[in-house]
Amino acid sequence: MFRKQSIYIFISSAVNFCIMALIIDNDYQSNLMDICLGVTSASGNFFICTFFLYKKKNLQLKMIRVFSILYFMFGCYITFFTNLEYSSFIVFGIFTTCIFSYLATKYIKKDIDLLNSSDRIR
Repeated sequence: MFRKQSIYIFISSAVNFCIMALIIDNDYQSNLMDICLGVTSASGNFFICTFFLYKKKNLQLKMIRVFSILYFMFGCYITFFTNLEYSSFIVFGIFTTCIFSYLATKYIKKDIDLLNSSDRIR
């Protein structure tokens, strides 16, 4: 069966790995870039791990929601509280990841509702 949320989770992970590759390729040297490198690599790995939780939909939904909120707050911190001239691609990537993770949670929730309704019919 084709699962849209799996594609959205995979795209979120790929965007994080692209941000990480851009930070490494451009060789940015600052403490914030080291933190961004760690956060993007951790979030990319996190989304890959949640990709394999398709049998535990409730856990997958909760984990992605919590992580998306934390990741969104990190993106807002970079956007509004730092003066980096090269942070635009990082901010774009973080908010793109948040959008795709929101879409994934939407479809995971739809799957949970579908399963609950089929259980009621039985």
